[in-house]
Amino acid sequence: MTPSQTAHPSSLVRASWWLAALALLALRLPHLGGPLDDPHAWRQCDTVHYSLDFHRHGIDLLHPAVCWLGGHRTLILEFPLPEAMAALLYRVGGADPMWDRVVALAFFIAAAGYFLAFARLVAGGRAARLATLAYLALPLGQFYSRAAHVDFAATAFAHGLLYHGSRAFRDRSVLHASLAGGAGALGAMIKAPYVFPVLGPLALAALAAPMLSTLLLGVLALGMTSAAFVLWRRHVDAVNAAAPDWSFLPGYYKEVNPAWWYFGSPAQRLVLHDWVRIARRALFAVATPIGALLAVAGLAGPGAAGRRFGPRAYALAWAGSTVLYVLVFFPLNVIHDYYQIPFLAPVALLVGCGMEVLWERLPPLRGVPAGVLVLVLFLGFALWMPVPLGYYRVDWLRVEAGRALARHTRPDELLVAADHASGHSDPRLLLRADREGWSLAIADLTPERLARLEQLGARWVAVITSPGRPERVPPAFLRPARAARVPLSHDGRVLGTLELFRLGGSEAGAAPGAGLPLGPPPLAPAPGSAAPGSAVPGGTAPGSRP
Repeated sequence: MTPSQTAHPSSLVRASWWLAALALLALRLPHLGGPLDDPHAWRQCDTVHYSLDFHRHGIDLLHPAVCWLGGHRTLILEFPLPEAMAALLYRVGGADPMWDRVVALAFFIAAAGYFLAFARLVAGGRAARLATLAYLALPLGQFYSRAAHVDFAATAFAHGLLYHGSRAFRDRSVLHASLAGGAGALGAMIKAPYVFPVLGPLALAALAAPMLSTLLLGVLALGMTSAAFVLWRRHVDAVNAAAPDWSFLPGYYKEVNPAWWYFGSPAQRLVLHDWVRIARRALFAVATPIGALLAVAGLAGPGAAGRRFGPRAYALAWAGSTVLYVLVFFPLNVIHDYYQIPFLAPVALLVGCGMEVLWERLPPLRGVPAGVLVLVLFLGFALWMPVPLGYYRVDWLRVEAGRALARHTRPDELLVAADHASGHSDPRLLLRADREGWSLAIADLTPERLARLEQLGARWVAVITSPGRPERVPPAFLRPARAARVPLSHDGRVLGTLELFRLGGSEAGAAPGAGLPLGPPPLAPAPGSAAPGSAVPGGTAPGSRP
């Protein structure tokens, strides 16, 4: 079957497809509100703080701020275009992470739209529509498409690079090459690794039009992408190099071209357990078992049909470059499940081709096309998968601790936040308390470190303890300085305790280590800003950025 044979569906088919697509998108709506949830609320907390800081201090795309770098604040994790868009929505609807989620969902829709357009170019109308429904339903996409995350912004621009680049080669269009370069530039500035997987199908699109114009248009598109990335990285390294040298904090490093974090060592790629971990995510969170079977069926899908390359070739090229992406950025793919987001598109394209094969070759059952039944079965299973995967869970311990901390401290006071699983770059308690300061694991709280942090402006040490970690308690040297002990609960369930310790220099004339009365109530919010703690609900996940 050629693409032209499925390019003009009936009005009933079009209406049915739109209803299915809108229904799949509507499933995200109930998850736009509420606390930031897991998996990986850690990264979402950084995203929301960027947005909050832009809302309160003005949008500065070149100098965003984190909450865990004390008074220095400024640190670049990505080009903060999505956060700037969320900050603009904050002005209209109030400071609420819901707007970060709305922005993420909008970029997901853009990514899906570009995916549909590219799939139509290479696979035809019906396979493209089926593949897009799969893209909207895959479990990992269900969760992260409405999370306060920048990843689908990067994905949307990567898909834009692929679509416009393919159109540029096919139509010999400078306009499409320029649009491809612009999309690629933004994608590379937000999250460069996500551009890598689309280079395989883009190269195939170039080979399908072997002309000098293709080479020149490719140089334009990829040249714009590369130039923007290089210039942006120079700025990022210059800004991040200005961060203080706080090597006394365990694990601290300046975010200056940390190649070890992105690429790791060759030996890491020989650890079988890590490959199994990625493969399990690919099977259950990305493809689903039914989707994996359909993807295998897609390998028997339509060939080139008179063209140089068919949809199967493009899907395999996309899958191949995605495997290379895993090999290059292996540590990130092991640590963070959201680094499997680039898997979604090639898997969905193969699933769409597989459903097309079954649609054509299976006989109808009681007048109903077997392809429809297969589609319904796949979608139903994919929509159920977030349940066993444990998506949308909230760490109420940190949520309630943040609310309590906001009640007992002032917004202008720097804090040291500690729990059993924290680290120097952990925003989870600070963000949901709407405070700034530093993060440490309980085991890393020492008199020497706290003395250094007190010199840097720290006024409080906040420690979360929980029954699940009875061995993690505040160190004994802090006990004389304890100013509050707040039980934490949610819906009648005991979660743990927030213990608050005042550092010695936080009040004039106070002896170091002396337990002092709590300071005044939290300051009233500035005009146009949220009350302390009100805009930053969240959850938790192991790991760290980016």
